[in-house]
Amino acid sequence: MGTVTVDQAKLVLNTFVTVLKNNLVTRDCVEWNEHDAEMDDRNGLQVVEQVSPRYNVTRTENGVKDLSSGTDGTVFGSELFEVTGTFNANMGWGDFVKIRDIGQARESKALMGAATSLAEKIDAYVLEVATLASSNWTGTPGASIADHIDAVAAYTRLKEEGVSDANMRYVMNYTDKQLLGDQVTNLSAPGKMAETAFRKGFAGEIGGIPSMFTNQLPVLTVGSRAASGAAQVNGGSQQSNYADVAKSTSQGYFMSQTLSVNNMTGTNTVKAGETFTIAGVFAFDNRKQALVQPARLQQFTVIEDATASSGAIASLRVFPAIIVPGSGSGDNVNINTAHATVDAAPANGAAITWGGTASTAYGPRLLIQKEAICVNTVPLIMPATGIAMRKRLNGIPLTVRMWQNSDFDTGAHNVRFDVAMNANVRDRRKLCRMNGS
Repeated sequence: MGTVTVDQAKLVLNTFVTVLKNNLVTRDCVEWNEHDAEMDDRNGLQVVEQVSPRYNVTRTENGVKDLSSGTDGTVFGSELFEVTGTFNANMGWGDFVKIRDIGQARESKALMGAATSLAEKIDAYVLEVATLASSNWTGTPGASIADHIDAVAAYTRLKEEGVSDANMRYVMNYTDKQLLGDQVTNLSAPGKMAETAFRKGFAGEIGGIPSMFTNQLPVLTVGSRAASGAAQVNGGSQQSNYADVAKSTSQGYFMSQTLSVNNMTGTNTVKAGETFTIAGVFAFDNRKQALVQPARLQQFTVIEDATASSGAIASLRVFPAIIVPGSGSGDNVNINTAHATVDAAPANGAAITWGGTASTAYGPRLLIQKEAICVNTVPLIMPATGIAMRKRLNGIPLTVRMWQNSDFDTGAHNVRFDVAMNANVRDRRKLCRMNGS
Protein backbone atom coordinates (compact mmCIF):
# COMPACT_ATOMS: atom_id res chain seq x y z
CA MET A 1 0.00 0.00 0.00
CA GLY A 2 1.40 3.40 -0.94
CA THR A 3 2.54 5.88 1.67
CA VAL A 4 0.29 8.90 2.22
CA THR A 5 2.38 12.07 2.35
CA VAL A 6 1.52 15.32 4.14
CA ASP A 7 1.17 17.09 0.77
CA GLN A 8 -1.29 14.46 -0.36
CA ALA A 9 -3.24 14.88 2.87
CA LYS A 10 -3.41 18.64 2.24
CA LEU A 11 -4.66 17.98 -1.27
CA VAL A 12 -7.44 15.72 -0.01
CA LEU A 13 -8.48 18.10 2.79
CA ASN A 14 -8.48 21.14 0.49
CA THR A 15 -10.71 19.32 -1.98
CA PHE A 16 -12.99 18.04 0.79
CA VAL A 17 -13.63 21.50 2.25
CA THR A 18 -14.23 22.98 -1.22
CA VAL A 19 -16.86 20.36 -2.03
CA LEU A 20 -18.38 20.75 1.45
CA LYS A 21 -18.68 24.51 1.06
CA ASN A 22 -20.13 24.34 -2.45
CA ASN A 23 -22.79 21.90 -1.29
CA LEU A 24 -23.68 23.69 1.96
CA VAL A 25 -26.79 25.59 0.91
CA THR A 26 -27.43 27.06 4.37
CA ARG A 27 -24.20 29.05 4.19
CA ASP A 28 -26.17 32.18 3.15
CA CYS A 29 -29.28 31.34 5.18
CA VAL A 30 -28.00 31.85 8.75
CA GLU A 31 -25.13 33.54 10.55
CA TRP A 32 -21.93 31.58 11.20
CA ASN A 33 -19.53 32.38 14.02
CA GLU A 34 -16.33 30.54 14.89
CA HIS A 35 -14.87 30.87 18.38
CA ASP A 36 -11.16 31.04 19.06
CA ALA A 37 -10.94 28.40 21.76
CA GLU A 38 -10.44 24.77 20.78
CA MET A 39 -13.12 22.24 21.62
CA ASP A 40 -12.15 19.00 23.24
CA ASP A 41 -13.86 15.98 21.69
CA ARG A 42 -15.64 15.33 24.99
CA ASN A 43 -16.34 18.83 26.28
CA GLY A 44 -18.50 21.61 24.87
CA LEU A 45 -18.36 25.38 24.87
CA GLN A 46 -20.95 27.88 26.12
CA VAL A 47 -21.26 31.54 25.13
CA VAL A 48 -23.70 34.20 26.39
CA GLU A 49 -24.96 36.91 24.00
CA GLN A 50 -26.66 40.06 25.25
CA VAL A 51 -30.12 41.09 24.02
CA SER A 52 -30.85 44.84 23.83
CA PRO A 53 -33.65 46.25 26.02
CA ARG A 54 -36.77 48.13 24.90
CA TYR A 55 -38.22 51.19 26.64
CA ASN A 56 -41.74 52.49 27.21
CA VAL A 57 -41.80 55.84 25.39
CA THR A 58 -44.54 58.31 26.40
CA ARG A 59 -45.75 61.68 25.07
CA THR A 60 -46.36 64.66 27.36
CA GLU A 61 -48.32 67.79 26.38
CA ASN A 62 -47.28 71.28 27.52
CA GLY A 63 -44.04 70.28 29.18
CA VAL A 64 -41.84 67.30 29.80
CA LYS A 65 -42.53 64.11 31.69
CA ASP A 66 -42.13 64.39 35.46
CA LEU A 67 -39.36 62.01 36.51
CA SER A 68 -39.40 62.93 40.18
CA SER A 69 -40.46 59.38 41.03
CA GLY A 70 -37.48 57.97 39.13
CA THR A 71 -36.53 56.80 35.64
CA ASP A 72 -37.72 53.61 34.00
CA GLY A 73 -35.87 50.40 34.77
CA THR A 74 -33.63 48.70 32.23
CA VAL A 75 -33.38 44.95 31.67
CA PHE A 76 -30.74 43.53 29.37
CA GLY A 77 -31.75 40.09 28.20
CA SER A 78 -29.33 37.31 27.28
CA GLU A 79 -29.37 34.16 25.18
CA LEU A 80 -27.15 31.18 25.87
CA PHE A 81 -25.30 29.68 22.91
CA GLU A 82 -23.43 26.40 22.99
CA VAL A 83 -21.21 24.19 20.88
CA THR A 84 -21.68 20.62 22.06
CA GLY A 85 -22.19 18.59 18.88
CA THR A 86 -20.04 17.26 16.06
CA PHE A 87 -20.66 15.90 12.57
CA ASN A 88 -18.49 13.17 11.05
CA ALA A 89 -17.82 11.68 7.63
CA ASN A 90 -15.25 8.94 7.05
CA MET A 91 -13.88 6.67 4.37
CA GLY A 92 -11.63 3.65 3.93
CA TRP A 93 -7.87 4.01 3.53
CA GLY A 94 -7.91 2.44 0.07
CA ASP A 95 -10.15 5.22 -1.27
CA PHE A 96 -7.91 7.82 0.31
CA VAL A 97 -4.53 6.69 -1.05
CA LYS A 98 -5.81 6.53 -4.62
CA ILE A 99 -5.91 10.34 -4.70
CA ARG A 100 -2.54 11.51 -6.05
CA ASP A 101 -3.27 14.84 -7.74
CA ILE A 102 -5.91 17.59 -7.89
CA GLY A 103 -7.65 15.96 -10.85
CA GLN A 104 -8.04 12.67 -9.02
CA ALA A 105 -9.23 14.53 -5.92
CA ARG A 106 -11.98 16.25 -7.91
CA GLU A 107 -12.97 12.98 -9.56
CA SER A 108 -12.91 10.85 -6.42
CA LYS A 109 -16.41 9.47 -5.88
CA ALA A 110 -15.58 8.59 -2.28
CA LEU A 111 -14.34 12.10 -1.47
CA MET A 112 -17.26 13.76 -3.25
CA GLY A 113 -19.72 11.43 -1.55
CA ALA A 114 -18.33 12.02 1.93
CA ALA A 115 -18.25 15.82 1.58
CA THR A 116 -21.69 16.02 -0.06
CA SER A 117 -23.27 13.74 2.55
CA LEU A 118 -21.77 15.86 5.33
CA ALA A 119 -23.15 19.04 3.74
CA GLU A 120 -26.62 17.52 3.43
CA LYS A 121 -26.66 16.42 7.07
CA ILE A 122 -25.54 19.87 8.24
CA ASP A 123 -28.17 21.57 6.06
CA ALA A 124 -30.93 19.30 7.39
CA TYR A 125 -29.84 19.95 10.99
CA VAL A 126 -29.64 23.75 10.62
CA LEU A 127 -32.97 23.97 8.79
CA GLU A 128 -34.70 21.79 11.39
CA VAL A 129 -33.52 24.02 14.23
CA ALA A 130 -34.52 27.17 12.34
CA THR A 131 -37.89 25.98 11.04
CA LEU A 132 -39.20 24.48 14.28
CA ALA A 133 -38.07 27.44 16.41
CA SER A 134 -40.72 29.86 15.15
CA SER A 135 -43.96 30.49 17.01
CA ASN A 136 -45.53 32.01 13.89
CA TRP A 137 -46.94 29.64 11.27
CA THR A 138 -49.02 30.95 8.37
CA GLY A 139 -51.26 28.95 6.05
CA THR A 140 -52.66 25.45 6.57
CA PRO A 141 -50.11 22.95 7.96
CA GLY A 142 -49.14 20.48 5.24
CA ALA A 143 -50.35 22.51 2.24
CA SER A 144 -47.87 23.38 -0.52
CA ILE A 145 -46.89 26.95 -1.38
CA ALA A 146 -48.85 27.30 -4.62
CA ASP A 147 -49.24 31.04 -5.04
CA HIS A 148 -47.37 34.27 -4.42
CA ILE A 149 -49.79 35.20 -1.62
CA ASP A 150 -48.93 32.00 0.30
CA ALA A 151 -45.32 33.13 0.63
CA VAL A 152 -46.13 36.80 1.22
CA ALA A 153 -48.35 35.85 4.19
CA ALA A 154 -45.18 34.89 6.08
CA TYR A 155 -43.52 38.17 5.08
CA THR A 156 -46.54 40.07 6.40
CA ARG A 157 -46.32 38.20 9.70
CA LEU A 158 -42.65 39.09 10.18
CA LYS A 159 -43.37 42.74 9.40
CA GLU A 160 -46.07 42.66 12.08
CA GLU A 161 -43.34 41.47 14.45
CA GLY A 162 -41.20 44.50 13.53
CA VAL A 163 -38.60 42.55 11.53
CA SER A 164 -36.64 44.58 8.96
CA ASP A 165 -36.38 43.61 5.28
CA ALA A 166 -32.64 43.00 5.49
CA ASN A 167 -31.27 39.47 4.94
CA MET A 168 -34.63 37.70 4.56
CA ARG A 169 -34.67 34.32 2.78
CA TYR A 170 -37.45 31.96 1.66
CA VAL A 171 -36.74 28.23 2.01
CA MET A 172 -39.20 25.88 0.26
CA ASN A 173 -39.25 22.46 -1.36
CA TYR A 174 -39.35 21.41 -5.00
CA THR A 175 -43.11 20.82 -5.05
CA ASP A 176 -43.49 24.50 -4.19
CA LYS A 177 -41.13 25.41 -7.02
CA GLN A 178 -43.23 23.39 -9.45
CA LEU A 179 -46.50 24.98 -8.29
CA LEU A 180 -45.14 28.51 -8.16
CA GLY A 181 -43.80 28.22 -11.71
CA ASP A 182 -43.08 31.60 -13.27
CA GLN A 183 -43.86 33.43 -10.01
CA VAL A 184 -40.26 32.76 -8.98
CA THR A 185 -37.99 35.30 -10.64
CA ASN A 186 -34.45 34.18 -11.41
CA LEU A 187 -31.75 36.39 -9.95
CA SER A 188 -30.25 38.37 -12.82
CA ALA A 189 -27.03 39.16 -11.00
CA PRO A 190 -26.67 36.55 -8.26
CA GLY A 191 -23.05 37.40 -7.50
CA LYS A 192 -21.73 35.69 -4.39
CA MET A 193 -25.09 34.10 -3.50
CA ALA A 194 -25.10 31.83 -6.53
CA GLU A 195 -21.48 30.72 -6.65
CA THR A 196 -20.81 27.61 -8.66
CA ALA A 197 -22.12 24.73 -6.58
CA PHE A 198 -23.02 21.11 -7.00
CA ARG A 199 -26.33 21.85 -5.28
CA LYS A 200 -27.85 25.27 -5.92
CA GLY A 201 -28.54 27.61 -3.05
CA PHE A 202 -30.46 30.86 -3.43
CA ALA A 203 -31.10 31.19 -7.17
CA GLY A 204 -34.45 32.99 -7.41
CA GLU A 205 -36.62 35.51 -5.61
CA ILE A 206 -40.23 36.12 -4.61
CA GLY A 207 -41.24 39.73 -4.10
CA GLY A 208 -37.58 40.72 -4.05
CA ILE A 209 -36.67 38.16 -1.36
CA PRO A 210 -34.14 35.46 -2.39
CA SER A 211 -35.66 31.99 -2.45
CA MET A 212 -34.15 28.52 -2.17
CA PHE A 213 -35.64 25.10 -2.87
CA THR A 214 -34.30 22.08 -1.01
CA ASN A 215 -35.23 18.60 0.16
CA GLN A 216 -33.60 19.21 3.56
CA LEU A 217 -36.57 20.91 5.28
CA PRO A 218 -37.77 19.03 8.40
CA VAL A 219 -40.90 16.98 8.95
CA LEU A 220 -42.73 17.63 12.23
CA THR A 221 -44.90 14.82 13.61
CA VAL A 222 -47.07 16.44 16.24
CA GLY A 223 -47.96 14.74 19.51
CA SER A 224 -51.00 12.71 20.49
CA ARG A 225 -52.35 15.70 22.43
CA ALA A 226 -56.08 16.18 22.81
CA ALA A 227 -58.10 17.57 19.94
CA SER A 228 -58.02 21.33 19.40
CA GLY A 229 -60.25 23.16 21.85
CA ALA A 230 -60.25 20.33 24.39
CA ALA A 231 -57.03 21.16 26.27
CA GLN A 232 -57.28 24.13 28.60
CA VAL A 233 -55.12 26.57 30.52
CA ASN A 234 -54.93 25.30 34.09
CA GLY A 235 -55.14 28.35 36.34
CA GLY A 236 -55.32 32.10 35.75
CA SER A 237 -52.65 34.81 35.98
CA GLN A 238 -50.00 32.76 34.17
CA GLN A 239 -48.25 35.83 32.78
CA SER A 240 -44.55 36.69 33.23
CA ASN A 241 -42.47 39.74 34.02
CA TYR A 242 -39.99 40.40 31.21
CA ALA A 243 -37.25 40.77 33.81
CA ASP A 244 -37.84 37.15 34.89
CA VAL A 245 -37.66 35.63 31.39
CA ALA A 246 -35.07 37.87 29.72
CA LYS A 247 -32.00 35.94 30.85
CA SER A 248 -31.80 32.50 29.31
CA THR A 249 -30.97 29.64 31.67
CA SER A 250 -30.65 27.15 28.82
CA GLN A 251 -30.16 27.44 25.05
CA GLY A 252 -33.31 28.75 23.39
CA TYR A 253 -35.00 29.74 26.67
CA PHE A 254 -34.85 33.52 26.06
CA MET A 255 -38.29 35.07 26.62
CA SER A 256 -39.98 31.71 27.23
CA GLN A 257 -42.02 30.50 30.19
CA THR A 258 -43.83 27.41 31.46
CA LEU A 259 -47.59 27.04 31.14
CA SER A 260 -49.84 24.72 33.14
CA VAL A 261 -52.26 22.80 30.90
CA ASN A 262 -55.03 20.31 31.73
CA ASN A 263 -58.13 18.65 30.27
CA MET A 264 -55.95 16.42 28.11
CA THR A 265 -56.25 12.63 28.01
CA GLY A 266 -54.13 10.23 30.06
CA THR A 267 -50.53 10.41 28.85
CA ASN A 268 -51.04 12.54 25.72
CA THR A 269 -47.81 13.93 24.30
CA VAL A 270 -46.88 17.36 22.98
CA LYS A 271 -43.82 17.70 20.73
CA ALA A 272 -41.27 20.50 20.55
CA GLY A 273 -42.08 22.67 17.56
CA GLU A 274 -45.88 22.43 17.83
CA THR A 275 -47.84 25.68 17.73
CA PHE A 276 -51.09 26.69 19.40
CA THR A 277 -53.30 29.65 20.28
CA ILE A 278 -55.20 30.42 23.48
CA ALA A 279 -58.77 31.72 23.46
CA GLY A 280 -58.89 35.44 24.29
CA VAL A 281 -55.13 36.02 24.07
CA PHE A 282 -54.39 38.37 21.16
CA ALA A 283 -51.09 39.42 19.58
CA PHE A 284 -49.89 42.81 20.81
CA ASP A 285 -47.68 45.35 18.99
CA ASN A 286 -45.48 46.84 21.71
CA ARG A 287 -44.16 49.51 19.32
CA LYS A 288 -47.52 51.28 18.96
CA GLN A 289 -48.99 49.83 22.17
CA ALA A 290 -52.05 48.34 20.49
CA LEU A 291 -53.36 45.06 19.16
CA VAL A 292 -51.83 43.82 15.91
CA GLN A 293 -54.25 44.75 13.11
CA PRO A 294 -56.19 42.98 11.84
CA ALA A 295 -56.58 41.43 15.29
CA ARG A 296 -55.43 37.81 15.59
CA LEU A 297 -54.75 35.38 18.40
CA GLN A 298 -51.10 35.16 19.45
CA GLN A 299 -49.39 31.98 18.30
CA PHE A 300 -47.12 30.12 20.72
CA THR A 301 -44.64 27.33 20.09
CA VAL A 302 -43.65 24.45 22.36
CA ILE A 303 -39.92 24.44 23.09
CA GLU A 304 -39.57 21.03 24.76
CA ASP A 305 -41.36 17.70 24.41
CA ALA A 306 -43.85 17.05 27.19
CA THR A 307 -46.01 14.12 28.31
CA ALA A 308 -49.23 14.54 30.25
CA SER A 309 -49.74 12.85 33.61
CA SER A 310 -53.38 12.04 34.34
CA GLY A 311 -54.37 14.46 31.58
CA ALA A 312 -52.31 17.43 32.75
CA ILE A 313 -48.93 19.01 31.98
CA ALA A 314 -47.69 21.10 34.89
CA SER A 315 -44.87 22.90 33.06
CA LEU A 316 -45.20 23.13 29.28
CA ARG A 317 -42.34 25.39 28.12
CA VAL A 318 -43.56 27.82 25.47
CA PHE A 319 -42.47 30.88 23.49
CA PRO A 320 -43.18 33.77 23.62
CA ALA A 321 -43.64 34.41 27.31
CA ILE A 322 -47.04 35.88 28.19
CA ILE A 323 -46.10 39.51 28.90
CA VAL A 324 -49.04 41.88 29.43
CA PRO A 325 -48.72 45.68 29.11
CA GLY A 326 -49.08 47.54 32.41
CA SER A 327 -48.75 44.37 34.48
CA GLY A 328 -46.48 43.86 37.45
CA SER A 329 -45.36 46.44 40.00
CA GLY A 330 -42.60 49.01 40.36
CA ASP A 331 -40.16 49.03 37.45
CA ASN A 332 -41.87 45.98 35.94
CA VAL A 333 -44.91 48.05 34.88
CA ASN A 334 -43.02 50.04 32.24
CA ILE A 335 -40.62 47.19 31.40
CA ASN A 336 -43.52 44.81 30.72
CA THR A 337 -45.29 47.45 28.66
CA ALA A 338 -42.20 47.95 26.49
CA HIS A 339 -41.80 44.19 25.90
CA ALA A 340 -45.48 43.16 25.83
CA THR A 341 -46.41 40.18 23.63
CA VAL A 342 -50.17 39.83 24.30
CA ASP A 343 -53.08 42.04 25.32
CA ALA A 344 -54.16 39.93 28.29
CA ALA A 345 -53.24 36.86 30.31
CA PRO A 346 -55.29 33.73 29.56
CA ALA A 347 -58.24 33.01 31.80
CA ASN A 348 -58.44 29.82 33.82
CA GLY A 349 -59.99 27.21 31.55
CA ALA A 350 -59.23 29.11 28.33
CA ALA A 351 -59.30 26.69 25.39
CA ILE A 352 -56.06 25.78 23.62
CA THR A 353 -56.24 25.28 19.85
CA TRP A 354 -53.36 23.24 18.42
CA GLY A 355 -51.97 23.64 14.93
CA GLY A 356 -52.75 20.58 12.83
CA THR A 357 -54.25 17.18 13.65
CA ALA A 358 -52.84 15.01 16.45
CA SER A 359 -50.16 12.44 15.54
CA THR A 360 -49.88 13.81 11.99
CA ALA A 361 -46.69 14.61 10.05
CA TYR A 362 -46.34 18.08 8.51
CA GLY A 363 -43.70 19.69 6.33
CA PRO A 364 -43.46 23.43 7.09
CA ARG A 365 -41.56 25.84 4.85
CA LEU A 366 -39.62 28.81 6.19
CA LEU A 367 -39.08 32.54 5.89
CA ILE A 368 -36.00 33.48 7.87
CA GLN A 369 -34.05 36.60 8.64
CA LYS A 370 -30.42 35.57 8.68
CA GLU A 371 -29.73 36.92 12.18
CA ALA A 372 -32.40 34.68 13.75
CA ILE A 373 -30.09 31.65 13.88
CA CYS A 374 -26.40 31.66 14.73
CA VAL A 375 -24.37 28.58 13.91
CA ASN A 376 -21.54 28.58 16.43
CA THR A 377 -18.47 26.60 15.52
CA VAL A 378 -15.14 25.86 17.13
CA PRO A 379 -12.01 24.04 15.89
CA LEU A 380 -11.56 20.54 17.30
CA ILE A 381 -8.31 19.84 19.13
CA MET A 382 -5.47 18.23 17.23
CA PRO A 383 -5.08 14.54 18.20
CA ALA A 384 -1.87 13.18 19.74
CA THR A 385 -1.62 10.16 17.43
CA GLY A 386 -1.83 9.59 13.69
CA ILE A 387 -1.65 12.35 11.07
CA ALA A 388 -4.11 15.22 11.41
CA MET A 389 -4.67 18.67 10.03
CA ARG A 390 -7.37 21.31 10.01
CA LYS A 391 -8.69 23.71 7.39
CA ARG A 392 -11.24 26.51 7.60
CA LEU A 393 -13.80 26.81 4.81
CA ASN A 394 -13.32 29.84 2.60
CA GLY A 395 -16.06 32.36 3.41
CA ILE A 396 -17.65 30.25 6.14
CA PRO A 397 -16.20 30.12 9.66
CA LEU A 398 -16.29 26.33 9.90
CA THR A 399 -13.12 24.28 10.44
CA VAL A 400 -12.81 20.68 9.26
CA ARG A 401 -10.38 18.37 11.05
CA MET A 402 -9.04 15.46 9.01
CA TRP A 403 -7.48 12.61 11.01
CA GLN A 404 -5.72 9.57 9.56
CA ASN A 405 -5.01 6.69 11.87
CA SER A 406 -3.98 3.02 11.86
CA ASP A 407 -4.61 0.31 14.42
CA PHE A 408 -1.48 -1.72 15.15
CA ASP A 409 -3.42 -4.69 16.55
CA THR A 410 -6.00 -5.09 13.78
CA GLY A 411 -4.17 -3.50 10.87
CA ALA A 412 -7.21 -1.31 10.10
CA HIS A 413 -6.53 2.01 8.38
CA ASN A 414 -9.02 4.83 8.15
CA VAL A 415 -9.48 8.57 7.72
CA ARG A 416 -12.17 10.74 9.30
CA PHE A 417 -13.45 14.29 8.81
CA ASP A 418 -15.05 16.07 11.79
CA VAL A 419 -16.60 19.48 12.45
CA ALA A 420 -17.88 20.90 15.76
CA MET A 421 -20.94 23.12 15.49
CA ASN A 422 -24.34 23.94 16.98
CA ALA A 423 -27.19 25.88 15.39
CA ASN A 424 -28.41 28.19 18.14
CA VAL A 425 -31.64 30.17 18.21
CA ARG A 426 -30.97 33.87 18.62
CA ASP A 427 -34.41 35.39 17.99
CA ARG A 428 -37.53 33.29 17.29
CA ARG A 429 -39.45 36.42 16.31
CA LYS A 430 -37.39 36.68 13.10
CA LEU A 431 -38.63 33.31 11.80
CA CYS A 432 -41.94 32.31 10.30
CA ARG A 433 -43.08 28.87 9.22
CA MET A 434 -45.42 28.84 6.27
CA ASN A 435 -47.63 26.59 4.18
CA GLY A 436 -50.18 27.25 1.47
CA SER A 437 -53.80 28.10 2.02
